[in-house]
Amino acid sequence: MVEYCTMKNNEIPFFLGYVEQAIGGGQDPLSPPISISRNGTLAKWRGKLNFLDLRVNDPGLKKNAAAFELVLQKAASLSITTIITLPEYSPVYFDLPPEPKPKPEEPARPARRVEVKATRLTHFKPAYLALPSVLQGHSSYYSLSVEECLPVIELAAKYSVKDIIVPVSEPGVFLDPQAEIKLKKALKELSAVASEASINLHLRNGGISLSVYGKLAREFGCKLAYDVGIAHLEGENVLDTYQKLNDEISIIILQQVLPGLDKFSARRDAMERALKEYVVARNEYRKSIEDKDDSYSEKCLKRFNYALKDYQEASRNTYLNLGLYQSGDLNMVPLLKEIRTSIEAGAEKYVLLAMVPNTRNNDFVFQKLAPENFSGAF
Repeated sequence: MVEYCTMKNNEIPFFLGYVEQAIGGGQDPLSPPISISRNGTLAKWRGKLNFLDLRVNDPGLKKNAAAFELVLQKAASLSITTIITLPEYSPVYFDLPPEPKPKPEEPARPARRVEVKATRLTHFKPAYLALPSVLQGHSSYYSLSVEECLPVIELAAKYSVKDIIVPVSEPGVFLDPQAEIKLKKALKELSAVASEASINLHLRNGGISLSVYGKLAREFGCKLAYDVGIAHLEGENVLDTYQKLNDEISIIILQQVLPGLDKFSARRDAMERALKEYVVARNEYRKSIEDKDDSYSEKCLKRFNYALKDYQEASRNTYLNLGLYQSGDLNMVPLLKEIRTSIEAGAEKYVLLAMVPNTRNNDFVFQKLAPENFSGAF
Protein backbone atom coordinates (compact mmCIF):
# COMPACT_ATOMS: atom_id res chain seq x y z
CA MET A 1 0.00 0.00 0.00
CA VAL A 2 1.40 3.39 -1.00
CA GLU A 3 0.26 6.70 0.40
CA TYR A 4 0.86 9.99 -1.41
CA CYS A 5 0.91 13.56 -0.23
CA THR A 6 -0.17 16.07 -2.85
CA MET A 7 1.53 19.47 -3.03
CA LYS A 8 1.56 21.87 -5.97
CA ASN A 9 0.34 19.13 -8.30
CA ASN A 10 3.35 16.96 -7.42
CA GLU A 11 2.91 13.57 -5.87
CA ILE A 12 5.35 13.14 -2.99
CA PRO A 13 5.76 9.52 -1.88
CA PHE A 14 6.11 9.09 1.87
CA PHE A 15 6.43 5.59 3.30
CA LEU A 16 5.97 4.82 7.00
CA GLY A 17 6.83 1.40 8.41
CA TYR A 18 7.14 -0.65 11.58
CA VAL A 19 9.36 -3.50 12.71
CA GLU A 20 8.15 -7.10 13.04
CA GLN A 21 10.72 -8.78 15.26
CA ALA A 22 8.89 -11.17 17.61
CA ILE A 23 8.69 -14.22 15.36
CA GLY A 24 11.65 -16.51 16.00
CA GLY A 25 11.14 -18.49 19.18
CA GLY A 26 7.95 -16.63 20.02
CA GLN A 27 10.02 -14.05 21.88
CA ASP A 28 11.92 -10.90 21.04
CA PRO A 29 15.61 -9.97 21.42
CA LEU A 30 14.36 -6.59 22.62
CA SER A 31 11.82 -6.56 25.43
CA PRO A 32 9.07 -5.38 25.21
CA PRO A 33 8.55 -6.64 21.65
CA ILE A 34 8.69 -4.15 18.79
CA SER A 35 6.21 -6.22 16.90
CA ILE A 36 3.03 -5.61 14.93
CA SER A 37 1.90 -9.19 15.56
CA ARG A 38 2.08 -8.57 19.32
CA ASN A 39 0.12 -5.33 18.99
CA GLY A 40 -2.81 -6.50 16.90
CA THR A 41 -2.95 -8.28 13.59
CA LEU A 42 -1.51 -6.86 10.40
CA ALA A 43 -5.07 -6.24 9.19
CA LYS A 44 -5.65 -4.01 12.22
CA TRP A 45 -2.69 -1.87 11.16
CA ARG A 46 -3.75 -1.59 7.53
CA GLY A 47 -3.96 2.09 6.64
CA LYS A 48 -1.52 3.02 9.42
CA LEU A 49 1.67 1.77 7.78
CA ASN A 50 3.05 1.35 4.26
CA PHE A 51 5.75 -1.22 4.83
CA LEU A 52 7.07 -3.77 7.28
CA ASP A 53 10.63 -4.55 8.31
CA LEU A 54 10.63 -8.31 8.89
CA ARG A 55 13.65 -9.10 11.05
CA VAL A 56 14.60 -12.71 10.48
CA ASN A 57 16.16 -13.74 13.78
CA ASP A 58 16.65 -17.31 12.63
CA PRO A 59 19.96 -17.97 10.85
CA GLY A 60 19.41 -20.35 7.95
CA LEU A 61 15.65 -20.39 8.62
CA LYS A 62 16.28 -23.61 10.53
CA LYS A 63 13.37 -23.45 12.98
CA ASN A 64 10.81 -20.79 12.05
CA ALA A 65 10.73 -20.59 8.25
CA ALA A 66 6.96 -21.14 8.11
CA ALA A 67 6.28 -18.31 10.57
CA PHE A 68 8.32 -15.81 8.58
CA GLU A 69 6.72 -16.89 5.32
CA LEU A 70 3.26 -16.47 6.85
CA VAL A 71 4.05 -12.82 7.65
CA LEU A 72 5.15 -12.25 4.05
CA GLN A 73 1.93 -13.84 2.79
CA LYS A 74 -0.26 -11.72 5.07
CA ALA A 75 1.58 -8.53 4.17
CA ALA A 76 1.20 -9.28 0.46
CA SER A 77 -2.54 -9.95 0.87
CA LEU A 78 -2.90 -6.53 2.53
CA SER A 79 -0.74 -4.78 -0.10
CA ILE A 80 1.85 -3.90 2.53
CA THR A 81 5.40 -3.76 1.19
CA THR A 82 7.96 -5.82 3.10
CA ILE A 83 11.68 -5.31 3.51
CA ILE A 84 13.77 -7.94 5.28
CA THR A 85 16.60 -7.64 7.78
CA LEU A 86 19.15 -10.44 7.77
CA PRO A 87 19.66 -12.28 11.08
CA GLU A 88 21.14 -10.13 13.81
CA TYR A 89 20.40 -12.62 16.58
CA SER A 90 20.59 -16.39 16.90
CA PRO A 91 18.14 -18.03 19.33
CA VAL A 92 19.23 -20.50 22.01
CA TYR A 93 16.48 -22.41 23.81
CA PHE A 94 16.17 -23.50 27.46
CA ASP A 95 13.53 -25.46 29.35
CA LEU A 96 11.11 -23.52 31.52
CA PRO A 97 10.33 -24.49 35.12
CA PRO A 98 7.39 -26.91 35.27
CA GLU A 99 3.97 -25.57 36.22
CA PRO A 100 3.25 -25.95 39.95
CA LYS A 101 0.91 -28.80 40.80
CA PRO A 102 -2.48 -27.61 42.11
CA LYS A 103 -3.11 -28.38 45.77
CA PRO A 104 -5.88 -30.96 46.36
CA GLU A 105 -8.00 -28.57 48.43
CA GLU A 106 -7.96 -25.83 45.77
CA PRO A 107 -10.97 -25.85 43.41
CA ALA A 108 -10.17 -25.52 39.73
CA ARG A 109 -10.61 -21.96 38.49
CA PRO A 110 -12.58 -21.48 35.27
CA ALA A 111 -10.41 -20.15 32.47
CA ARG A 112 -11.35 -16.60 31.46
CA ARG A 113 -9.63 -16.79 28.12
CA VAL A 114 -7.20 -18.98 26.26
CA GLU A 115 -3.66 -17.89 27.08
CA VAL A 116 -0.77 -18.83 24.82
CA LYS A 117 2.08 -19.62 27.17
CA ALA A 118 5.71 -19.89 26.22
CA THR A 119 7.02 -23.44 26.19
CA ARG A 120 10.69 -22.50 26.57
CA LEU A 121 13.00 -19.63 27.37
CA THR A 122 14.63 -18.12 24.31
CA HIS A 123 17.93 -16.31 24.69
CA PHE A 124 19.27 -14.46 21.66
CA LYS A 125 22.97 -14.23 20.91
CA PRO A 126 24.05 -11.26 18.74
CA ALA A 127 24.92 -12.63 15.29
CA TYR A 128 27.03 -10.83 12.69
CA LEU A 129 28.84 -11.66 9.46
CA ALA A 130 32.08 -10.19 10.79
CA LEU A 131 33.08 -9.95 14.45
CA PRO A 132 36.02 -7.82 15.61
CA SER A 133 39.04 -9.86 16.66
CA VAL A 134 38.37 -9.18 20.34
CA LEU A 135 35.03 -11.02 20.00
CA GLN A 136 36.15 -13.90 17.80
CA GLY A 137 35.16 -17.15 19.52
CA HIS A 138 33.33 -15.28 22.31
CA SER A 139 30.60 -17.54 23.70
CA SER A 140 28.12 -14.66 23.94
CA TYR A 141 28.23 -13.97 20.18
CA TYR A 142 27.28 -16.00 17.13
CA SER A 143 29.35 -15.92 13.94
CA LEU A 144 26.83 -15.66 11.11
CA SER A 145 27.76 -17.36 7.84
CA VAL A 146 26.88 -16.39 4.29
CA GLU A 147 25.26 -19.80 3.86
CA GLU A 148 22.81 -18.99 6.67
CA CYS A 149 21.79 -15.80 4.86
CA LEU A 150 21.09 -17.44 1.49
CA PRO A 151 17.74 -19.07 2.48
CA VAL A 152 16.59 -15.66 3.73
CA ILE A 153 17.44 -14.06 0.38
CA GLU A 154 15.69 -16.91 -1.44
CA LEU A 155 12.55 -16.34 0.65
CA ALA A 156 12.76 -12.60 -0.07
CA ALA A 157 13.02 -13.28 -3.81
CA LYS A 158 10.03 -15.65 -3.67
CA TYR A 159 7.84 -12.78 -2.40
CA SER A 160 9.40 -10.09 -4.61
CA VAL A 161 11.07 -8.27 -1.74
CA LYS A 162 13.28 -5.57 -3.23
CA ASP A 163 15.28 -4.36 -0.22
CA ILE A 164 17.31 -6.22 2.41
CA ILE A 165 19.01 -4.63 5.43
CA VAL A 166 22.38 -6.05 6.50
CA PRO A 167 23.27 -5.29 10.15
CA VAL A 168 27.03 -4.78 10.36
CA SER A 169 27.67 -4.77 14.12
CA GLU A 170 26.18 -3.44 17.35
CA PRO A 171 26.47 0.07 18.79
CA GLY A 172 30.06 0.87 19.74
CA VAL A 173 31.53 -2.48 18.63
CA PHE A 174 33.50 -1.29 15.61
CA LEU A 175 35.02 -3.51 12.96
CA ASP A 176 38.80 -3.83 12.98
CA PRO A 177 40.77 -4.35 9.72
CA GLN A 178 40.48 -8.15 9.96
CA ALA A 179 36.72 -8.00 10.44
CA GLU A 180 36.46 -5.49 7.59
CA ILE A 181 38.15 -7.99 5.26
CA LYS A 182 35.76 -10.73 6.39
CA LEU A 183 32.72 -8.50 5.88
CA LYS A 184 33.94 -7.52 2.43
CA LYS A 185 34.26 -11.18 1.44
CA ALA A 186 30.75 -11.94 2.74
CA LEU A 187 29.24 -8.94 0.96
CA LYS A 188 30.82 -9.99 -2.32
CA GLU A 189 28.90 -13.28 -2.16
CA LEU A 190 25.67 -11.78 -0.84
CA SER A 191 25.58 -8.91 -3.33
CA ALA A 192 26.01 -11.34 -6.23
CA VAL A 193 23.04 -13.44 -5.09
CA ALA A 194 20.92 -10.39 -4.26
CA SER A 195 21.70 -8.78 -7.61
CA GLU A 196 20.42 -11.85 -9.48
CA ALA A 197 17.13 -11.47 -7.61
CA SER A 198 17.00 -7.68 -8.24
CA ILE A 199 17.33 -7.03 -4.51
CA ASN A 200 19.09 -3.97 -3.09
CA LEU A 201 21.34 -4.34 -0.04
CA HIS A 202 21.37 -1.63 2.64
CA LEU A 203 24.13 -1.78 5.26
CA ARG A 204 22.87 -0.75 8.68
CA ASN A 205 25.17 1.48 10.67
CA GLY A 206 26.42 0.45 14.07
CA GLY A 207 30.02 -0.61 14.52
CA ILE A 208 31.05 0.65 11.07
CA SER A 209 32.77 3.93 10.30
CA LEU A 210 31.46 6.08 7.47
CA SER A 211 34.76 5.70 5.64
CA VAL A 212 34.48 1.90 5.70
CA TYR A 213 30.86 2.15 4.59
CA GLY A 214 31.93 4.40 1.71
CA LYS A 215 34.47 1.85 0.46
CA LEU A 216 31.95 -0.99 0.61
CA ALA A 217 29.26 1.11 -1.06
CA ARG A 218 31.53 1.97 -3.95
CA GLU A 219 32.54 -1.65 -4.47
CA PHE A 220 29.18 -3.36 -4.07
CA GLY A 221 26.64 -0.62 -4.81
CA CYS A 222 24.94 -1.01 -1.43
CA LYS A 223 23.20 1.83 0.36
CA LEU A 224 22.94 2.86 4.01
CA ALA A 225 20.01 1.96 6.27
CA TYR A 226 20.55 4.75 8.76
CA ASP A 227 19.58 4.02 12.38
CA VAL A 228 19.62 7.39 14.09
CA GLY A 229 19.42 5.93 17.61
CA ILE A 230 22.56 3.87 17.08
CA ALA A 231 24.31 6.81 15.42
CA HIS A 232 23.48 9.04 18.38
CA LEU A 233 24.80 6.51 20.88
CA GLU A 234 28.06 6.36 18.93
CA GLY A 235 28.43 10.12 19.20
CA GLU A 236 27.70 10.87 15.57
CA ASN A 237 26.16 14.13 14.35
CA VAL A 238 22.98 12.61 12.95
CA LEU A 239 21.82 15.63 10.97
CA ASP A 240 25.24 16.22 9.44
CA THR A 241 25.56 12.58 8.33
CA TYR A 242 22.08 12.55 6.83
CA GLN A 243 22.79 15.73 4.86
CA LYS A 244 26.09 14.34 3.55
CA LEU A 245 24.68 10.93 2.57
CA ASN A 246 21.15 11.97 1.65
CA ASP A 247 21.32 10.35 -1.77
CA GLU A 248 22.55 7.06 -0.29
CA ILE A 249 19.96 6.83 2.50
CA SER A 250 16.50 5.68 1.50
CA ILE A 251 15.74 3.79 4.75
CA ILE A 252 15.83 5.87 7.92
CA ILE A 253 15.35 3.95 11.17
CA LEU A 254 13.96 6.05 13.99
CA GLN A 255 14.36 4.94 17.59
CA GLN A 256 14.50 7.04 20.72
CA VAL A 257 17.37 6.32 23.10
CA LEU A 258 18.60 7.21 26.55
CA PRO A 259 22.19 8.48 26.62
CA GLY A 260 25.16 6.20 27.07
CA LEU A 261 26.52 3.05 25.48
CA ASP A 262 27.19 1.90 29.04
CA LYS A 263 23.45 1.35 29.54
CA PHE A 264 23.27 -0.75 26.39
CA SER A 265 26.23 -2.85 27.56
CA ALA A 266 24.93 -3.12 31.13
CA ARG A 267 21.71 -4.75 29.91
CA ARG A 268 23.67 -7.30 27.89
CA ASP A 269 25.92 -8.10 30.86
CA ALA A 270 22.97 -8.43 33.22
CA MET A 271 21.25 -10.86 30.85
CA GLU A 272 24.42 -12.97 30.61
CA ARG A 273 24.75 -13.16 34.39
CA ALA A 274 21.07 -13.99 34.84
CA LEU A 275 21.23 -16.68 32.18
CA LYS A 276 24.17 -18.38 33.91
CA GLU A 277 22.24 -18.39 37.19
CA TYR A 278 19.21 -19.75 35.35
CA VAL A 279 21.20 -22.67 33.91
CA VAL A 280 22.66 -23.47 37.36
CA ALA A 281 19.17 -23.44 38.91
CA ARG A 282 17.81 -25.64 36.12
CA ASN A 283 20.59 -28.18 36.51
CA GLU A 284 20.14 -28.35 40.28
CA TYR A 285 16.43 -28.94 39.84
CA ARG A 286 17.07 -31.72 37.32
CA LYS A 287 19.54 -33.36 39.71
CA SER A 288 17.05 -33.22 42.58
CA ILE A 289 14.46 -34.98 40.41
CA GLU A 290 16.96 -37.69 39.52
CA ASP A 291 17.76 -38.14 43.22
CA LYS A 292 14.02 -38.35 44.01
CA ASP A 293 14.40 -35.90 46.88
CA ASP A 294 10.95 -34.27 46.98
CA SER A 295 11.78 -31.80 49.74
CA TYR A 296 14.94 -30.60 48.00
CA SER A 297 13.18 -30.57 44.62
CA GLU A 298 10.61 -28.13 45.98
CA LYS A 299 13.36 -25.76 47.09
CA CYS A 300 15.16 -26.12 43.76
CA LEU A 301 11.96 -25.41 41.85
CA LYS A 302 11.47 -22.17 43.77
CA ARG A 303 15.02 -21.12 42.92
CA PHE A 304 14.41 -22.13 39.29
CA ASN A 305 11.37 -19.83 39.11
CA TYR A 306 13.21 -16.97 40.82
CA ALA A 307 16.00 -17.34 38.26
CA LEU A 308 13.45 -17.12 35.44
CA LYS A 309 12.02 -13.89 36.86
CA ASP A 310 15.53 -12.48 37.29
CA TYR A 311 16.34 -13.20 33.63
CA GLN A 312 13.07 -11.67 32.43
CA GLU A 313 13.76 -8.56 34.49
CA ALA A 314 17.32 -8.28 33.19
CA SER A 315 16.09 -8.56 29.59
CA ARG A 316 13.69 -5.63 29.89
CA ASN A 317 14.90 -2.90 27.56
CA THR A 318 14.38 0.59 28.96
CA TYR A 319 17.14 2.34 27.01
CA LEU A 320 16.38 1.78 23.31
CA ASN A 321 13.27 1.70 21.14
CA LEU A 322 11.29 4.19 23.19
CA GLY A 323 8.34 5.93 21.55
CA LEU A 324 9.17 9.15 19.74
CA TYR A 325 6.78 11.00 22.03
CA GLN A 326 8.59 9.73 25.13
CA SER A 327 11.37 11.53 26.95
CA GLY A 328 14.65 10.43 25.41
CA ASP A 329 18.02 11.92 24.55
CA LEU A 330 17.43 12.43 20.83
CA ASN A 331 15.59 15.40 19.36
CA MET A 332 14.07 14.00 16.16
CA VAL A 333 12.51 17.26 14.91
CA PRO A 334 15.52 18.73 13.00
CA LEU A 335 16.08 15.41 11.24
CA LEU A 336 12.40 14.98 10.36
CA LYS A 337 12.36 18.47 8.87
CA GLU A 338 15.40 17.57 6.78
CA ILE A 339 13.68 14.37 5.62
CA ARG A 340 10.65 16.44 4.70
CA THR A 341 12.85 18.65 2.53
CA SER A 342 14.13 15.51 0.80
CA ILE A 343 10.69 14.10 0.03
CA GLU A 344 9.45 17.49 -1.16
CA ALA A 345 12.34 17.41 -3.61
CA GLY A 346 11.03 14.06 -4.86
CA ALA A 347 13.34 11.67 -3.01
CA GLU A 348 11.86 8.32 -2.00
CA LYS A 349 12.27 7.83 1.74
CA TYR A 350 11.20 4.90 3.90
CA VAL A 351 10.82 6.00 7.53
CA LEU A 352 10.99 2.95 9.79
CA LEU A 353 9.81 3.14 13.39
CA ALA A 354 11.82 0.70 15.54
CA MET A 355 9.74 0.76 18.70
CA VAL A 356 6.64 -0.69 20.30
CA PRO A 357 3.91 0.11 17.75
CA ASN A 358 1.68 2.98 18.78
CA THR A 359 -0.29 5.32 16.52
CA ARG A 360 1.04 8.26 18.55
CA ASN A 361 4.38 7.60 16.84
CA ASN A 362 2.63 7.85 13.47
CA ASP A 363 1.09 11.18 14.46
CA PHE A 364 4.44 12.57 15.64
CA VAL A 365 6.20 11.69 12.38
CA PHE A 366 3.42 12.79 10.08
CA GLN A 367 3.05 16.19 11.77
CA LYS A 368 6.70 16.88 10.93
CA LEU A 369 6.82 15.38 7.44
CA ALA A 370 3.51 16.36 5.85
CA PRO A 371 3.70 19.40 3.52
CA GLU A 372 2.16 22.53 5.02
CA ASN A 373 -0.77 22.69 2.61
CA PHE A 374 -1.43 18.94 2.55
CA SER A 375 -5.15 18.40 3.09
CA GLY A 376 -5.41 14.65 2.55
CA ALA A 377 -5.57 11.84 5.07
CA PHE A 378 -2.82 9.40 5.91
